[in-house]
Parts: sequence; C-alpha cells; structure tokens
Amino acid sequence: MRIGLISDLHVDINEAFPILELTAETAGMQSVDALVIAGDISETQDQTIKAVERLQSLCPFPVYYVPGNHDMWNKNCPERRTEEIDRIYREDPHCLSGRHIILEKDGRKLALIGDLGWYDYTMASPEYTEEQLDAMTMDGRTWQDKLFNQWTTDNRSQTKRCLRQLEEQLEACGDLPILAVTHMLPVEDFCVPETPGGLKWGFFNAFLGSTAIEALYKKYPVRYAVCGHVHYRSHVQRDGITHICPCLGYHTEWPLYQLGDNSAAVHIKDALYILETE
Repeated sequence: MRIGLISDLHVDINEAFPILELTAETAGMQSVDALVIAGDISETQDQTIKAVERLQSLCPFPVYYVPGNHDMWNKNCPERRTEEIDRIYREDPHCLSGRHIILEKDGRKLALIGDLGWYDYTMASPEYTEEQLDAMTMDGRTWQDKLFNQWTTDNRSQTKRCLRQLEEQLEACGDLPILAVTHMLPVEDFCVPETPGGLKWGFFNAFLGSTAIEALYKKYPVRYAVCGHVHYRSHVQRDGITHICPCLGYHTEWPLYQLGDNSAAVHIKDALYILETE
C-alpha cells in the first residue's frame, strides 16, 4: 500500500500557487492509494474544508486530514468559539478527528487514526517557568495560538483531552498496524534548534507538541506516525515507529531548502512523503 503524506499546505498564505492542483497531480503520479494531510491547510474552517473537498474532486483516491493549529484559529471568524470549530471538523467525513479508517489492499489492512494533538510544554527548555510558558510571550514575540485559540489558557488540559481522544481511536483499532496522524509533534527530534541571536526556540518549542503522544503510541501497535507544524521535512525511527514530518510550509521558506528550484511543483514533490507499508 502506498500512502502520500504531506502537511502545512497553507493554501491561503500560498495563494499565488496552485497548491491543491499540484498536490493532486504529484500524488497521482506517485500512484498513491490514499493521501493524508497533517494539518495547517488554511486559517479559516470553511476554507480548509472547501480545500479538502476540492482536493478530493481532483484525486481518484481518498483524502484525509487532521486540523492544525492554524485551521483551529478564529482569526477570520471571531464569532466562533473553539468548541464550535472543533465540532465543524469532526462532522467532516474527510477529517480523522474522532474516527478511525481501515485501509486495505491485497488482503493487508492498516488502521488510520488522527487528531490535532496539542502541547504541554514537555518540549521546552527546563530553564523556563510554568508561569513564563503560560504567558506564551518572549522577547516581544507572542505565539499566535494565544490570540486566536480560546483553549490555550489551559494547554495541559487540552493536551490531556487530545490524548484521551487519540486513545479511544487506538483502542478501536484492535491488533491492526496503525498509522497515527497529529499536527503537533510526538517526538522532540523535530524540535527547532536554538541559534545564537535567533528566536529563543528553547522557549517556543514548548508549543510544538507533547512527549506524551509518543508514550501513548508505544502502548499500541503504531508503526507510523505523521506530524507537521514545524515546517521541516524529515523522518526518524524511534522504538519501532517511523516518525514522518512532511511539511510544505510557506513559499517564503522554500529557498531555505536549497533545492535550486523554488517552484511550488518542486517543493510539493520534495515535501510529499510516500509511505510504502509492509
């Protein structure tokens, strides 16, 4: 089975490029059996859902996604509470939140689960206090979830909620091998290194994910785990789980990859990870 994995399409920020059409074309050329997006499709719920519907109309294979923190923002719809935004996604049949999907080919099955995930500061440098991390502001920079997501006043509680939701899905999969999808990081391997004179990532890594997600995965037959959020493209093997971070990211970041060609087509091809399951 071949599954295409990608995240952080940001179709609004990348609106000058045919992101959806190129993603569908690239995945089709790779003969995938399904396409999975690990969040941050846009910054508005209606746009995210319409983008997925458009992508599905272009693809002969199923398309699934989990929302990212940008997808959950009420920046462009301040009248919506976070709980309503969450409900909107859970009612979308393409969204993995609250359900599990069984993929099957040639007699082999793989369970697909997913959730936004959240952060509990376990990836922050220990030098920062809980009070500092709760403020979500350092050196004049504020993590934008603080402004546009109403449940960020209690990040640890939200992480526990997401973990409960993930575990319900994991339980439902039985003994099947599992591909788990979150937007947030389950492992510190993808955290951003701190550089002299740069953003204090020892602080801002607090808002990238939770090590409790990986601990949960280890209790179940999770074989593959996908995340996004950090705009990296990388993968790592840890304790029998292949962790994959296949971010497309903002077009302004593409030159950092030094591919020699900063076209959307080249970067979508580079970001799209083809998972061939056993």
